[in-house]
Amino acid sequence: MLKMTFVASFLWSAGWLAIAEAQYVLELKNGRQITVQSYREEGSMIKFAGLGGEIAISRSQVQAIRPAGEAARGGASSLDLDRLPQTIAPTQPAGAPKSADVKPASATTGTDEELRKRRADEEKAYQQKIKDLTEQLAELRDRYSMSTRGSKGNEPSLFTTEEAFKGHHEDLLSRLRDAQFKAQGLPGGSSATTPPYSLDPPPAYSARQRELSDLRSRMNQLEDERTRLIEEMKAKNFDTGSLFLD
Repeated sequence: MLKMTFVASFLWSAGWLAIAEAQYVLELKNGRQITVQSYREEGSMIKFAGLGGEIAISRSQVQAIRPAGEAARGGASSLDLDRLPQTIAPTQPAGAPKSADVKPASATTGTDEELRKRRADEEKAYQQKIKDLTEQLAELRDRYSMSTRGSKGNEPSLFTTEEAFKGHHEDLLSRLRDAQFKAQGLPGGSSATTPPYSLDPPPAYSARQRELSDLRSRMNQLEDERTRLIEEMKAKNFDTGSLFLD
């Protein structure tokens, strides 16, 4: 109460906003008046610009709000706040920012039990996301291995069939195409395009080479995302001991 009385007294005595420039006059129940260019209601508070920021006064301290230049307190044009419904909000001038949405309580506030629960839920969400990424990676790796070697898994295997030799050959050519397109600043894989004015355009991908390039690109994206999440977990001191990748 003392703080708000001081603010109101300062604005009144210093003449922070001239009457001629003001659009509204806030009449306080202690008899003081504050002239403002605009105001807004937010819950139980009346807010307006001032002192290099925003000042908030309890609605219970304001007797009435009237347009500047009209009758003083008690006049017919005054807006008696005690008679206005709480849902009525003052009109803001064009371009005025809207009041910010109410944000949820900070993750650092609450009882110890609530904090532990939020932390456990957050850690569980990280683990689930990483689990999903790991499963997607495993599926893509199996597809890539079958296409290039004719077998699944990370263990090395001999090329015993013609299809396996062909897959390995296409893999090498696909990697070569990626390097050739990258050297000319061009996207590779399914996004590959022939430069319109190049005197030495790179050879085009075959359908299988393009598919392998896309698989490698997608696997790299998933691995980067997975690594980023694990680093975030480490920064928050979450357990990452079981989040290994074969």
